[in-house]
Amino acid sequence: MKNILKLLILSSIFTLTSCEDFLDKIPLDTVSEASFYQNASDLQAAVNGFYNDLPGWASLGVGYNILPDSNTDMGLTEDPSNRLSGLSYDVPSSANASTWSWDEVREVNWLIDHLDQASASSGSEQTLIDQYSGEAYFFRAYYYFELLTRYGDLPIFAEYFDNNDTEYVFAGRDPRNEVVDFMLSDLDKAISLMQSFPEISGHPRISKEVAQLFKARVALYEGTWEKYHNGTPFGVAGSDGTRFLQIAASAAEAVMNSGVFSLHGDYSSLFNQVGLSGNSEVMLWRDFNSVTLGIANVLQKSWPNRCGYTKFAVDSYLAADGLPTAISAVDGSNKDLNTIEIGRDPRLAALIMVPGDVVEVRDGVTTVWEYPNFNDANTGNTGYESQKYRNVNYVAAFNDFTEDTSKIIFRYAEALLIFAEAKAELGTITQTDLNKSINLLRARVNMPGITLGAIVTDPNWPNYGHTLTPIIYEVRRERTVELMAEGFRDDDLYRWRAHTLFDGDQPRGAFYNDGVVNTISITTPVDSDGFLLPFSNFGNYNFDETKAYLNPLPLDELQLNPNLTQNPGWE
Repeated sequence: MKNILKLLILSSIFTLTSCEDFLDKIPLDTVSEASFYQNASDLQAAVNGFYNDLPGWASLGVGYNILPDSNTDMGLTEDPSNRLSGLSYDVPSSANASTWSWDEVREVNWLIDHLDQASASSGSEQTLIDQYSGEAYFFRAYYYFELLTRYGDLPIFAEYFDNNDTEYVFAGRDPRNEVVDFMLSDLDKAISLMQSFPEISGHPRISKEVAQLFKARVALYEGTWEKYHNGTPFGVAGSDGTRFLQIAASAAEAVMNSGVFSLHGDYSSLFNQVGLSGNSEVMLWRDFNSVTLGIANVLQKSWPNRCGYTKFAVDSYLAADGLPTAISAVDGSNKDLNTIEIGRDPRLAALIMVPGDVVEVRDGVTTVWEYPNFNDANTGNTGYESQKYRNVNYVAAFNDFTEDTSKIIFRYAEALLIFAEAKAELGTITQTDLNKSINLLRARVNMPGITLGAIVTDPNWPNYGHTLTPIIYEVRRERTVELMAEGFRDDDLYRWRAHTLFDGDQPRGAFYNDGVVNTISITTPVDSDGFLLPFSNFGNYNFDETKAYLNPLPLDELQLNPNLTQNPGWE
């Protein structure tokens, strides 16, 4: 455990500058349970290491950065090794860092078990002790959520244990709804202990509002999972998810009612910033600083980052008049990159590159985008390259684009979307609910709001495999376009039990013969309508709904612990 503490302390030095003097207080070779966790500074140093596990951008050494959602039906990479494709249904033989790993839970449990060792010399220090204690509980819920989305039922480990604690070593799996209750209890503790965002010095740090939003995210996931998997081997007997949906709506509304956050005025500029401390919408983010901290990312240096969006992603955007493109006067055929954004939801223009978009501004000279980069190995070959996250300004200090683009982890818009979805799934949503949630998101981009009871039927509403109300269709559309390429899509498809949407299908790219895409001669085949089939070498999506909604437990774990059971379909 002493080695774990050393790693946490070291990682905190490189993550947050507030701990620069920690090495002067306790020599690393003398760190022990007795000498550590004595005050707020000790707890801060310990909890800082967990921040490294939050999402970020790939470092310069990686060479490129796969954009979020690029391994779903919304985006592709040059190597479509994703869960939807079903490229491999092998059960792993042994656990490792990415399969059935409990290292992070055990580490945070060690910290939680020792929180009561810290004592305060003043009221202000007690506030900090409470803050860092709350962060520890947040991270335990965070790690459990990652495991829940992969495996479902999990053993509940409420304290640290070692190899001699046979009660834990040979623990069975607790039902997923009990696991979620455990997570929500941790988040309630975090909420009760942590400061509100404006009270925290030294951002970015997790705040009370972040814990509330994460509570809403977890509860929405479980509520919709139980609703749409009800009656299947993956569901929870006797539960339709209502209780968790109510929790989700309440937790999201708490963030909304706090008055701490508001929507940033310009949607497109949210995602390409260096430093986000002054942004009214961003609740938690990850900064990169290649000069001061030596932490740099490759995001801006490797466009198009071996990624491309799919036709289905582009089809999701309404016409600017608020109507589905199938019934609007706007051309929704998506057959010409020159005109594809005209008369459409402005968030589409913030997503994809079209001729005339800026690629670089250097020494007063502006370079514009002309056609997709099919000849570069760093593309997903869909023809729809990403505008989202691009920072086009040349930076003299790097003799290139910036290496310091921040990564948004939590933003206020998600609270509005969770609130609306939970209420829609419960069947209790009102016009007032829409006006204070989704309609604010639409107003930001000058799109007409939703009028409950007057929703126009879209003949191209996605087939999720379930009969849905018009408001649920539109709430899902809003979530899809607002959070496009932000890392939510995979979880959404799984909690909605949406395999009908993609299974047996082949993702499509841009229309080829439009005078833009076909500027470059390529070998990628097209479908009968002339749209690219970049996935053709791998075949159609092959998703086995009898097993693929959850990952299998490694074989050696089942052999070592007879109290563990395999997930459905993998037996």
